[in-house]
Amino acid sequence: MATSDRPQMKLFAALWSFREHPSAQAEWTLDQKFAEAKRCGFEAVNTRPDPAIPGLCAKHGLEFVVTIDAEGSDYRENLRQARAMNPKRVNVQLCDHDTPPAEAARVWLAMQPIADDLGLQIDLELHRNTATEVPEKAYEIADIFQKATGKTIRFCADFSHFAVVKSLAPPYAPFLLARPDLIAPIRQIHARPFNGHHAQIPATDGAGNLSPEFIPWLAFMDEFFALMLKTATPQDVFYVCAEFGPVVSGYGLSCFPNPWQDQVRTRDELRKLWQKRCGE
Repeated sequence: MATSDRPQMKLFAALWSFREHPSAQAEWTLDQKFAEAKRCGFEAVNTRPDPAIPGLCAKHGLEFVVTIDAEGSDYRENLRQARAMNPKRVNVQLCDHDTPPAEAARVWLAMQPIADDLGLQIDLELHRNTATEVPEKAYEIADIFQKATGKTIRFCADFSHFAVVKSLAPPYAPFLLARPDLIAPIRQIHARPFNGHHAQIPATDGAGNLSPEFIPWLAFMDEFFALMLKTATPQDVFYVCAEFGPVVSGYGLSCFPNPWQDQVRTRDELRKLWQKRCGE
């Protein structure tokens, strides 16, 4: 099958993996982080807005996925800042954990025409401590959006948060993929390995072997890809991040393997799944 006959997956790196790397006193510059992402074969990077980003993307030949917050009325300025980054996609963390779904939906609806005018592709991230922190609230926002517009909301899928708040045991797909109507529009995925009690688990044992906990998560991702590809077209581009947070963030623990190395290994495993599903 020719490349033009199938959807694309572009794998992007989460630059926050490099926080306090190699040390808190000598953290790499943004340029060094971009260079390492390029060297390791990523096609894009993700972080929050920074005036240096457009130049660094051009220098290193990388695309950009930007993350912003949206709450109250500050989303207008945040969207304008995002536009200055020339991003391929915009990841939006919407409101707070105690924002009622109706209010969060109002903000999301208000953001749509502004994003359209700016030429931005915005994705609503499923994330703890935001308005989408649990499935019930996220799906209510989606239902309000659909009723108001006749369209299906477009999420940025980060299922690690739902898995933790619901204490899921594998297999994860029956619960996490129970709304296939909401899966179809997804074009941005934060694929951080998880289980039902930890929003981030190690991909490896630090010696090159996949961790036992990683295997059922990888099986879930295979089912997720299969479901997405049922409705995908050859023109679709999916931006996927094998996301790992550093120890300083609390996502990583001091006993975990290097988060960047685990990010690269997870990226490779996800690429294998995608290629198999696409018949490459």
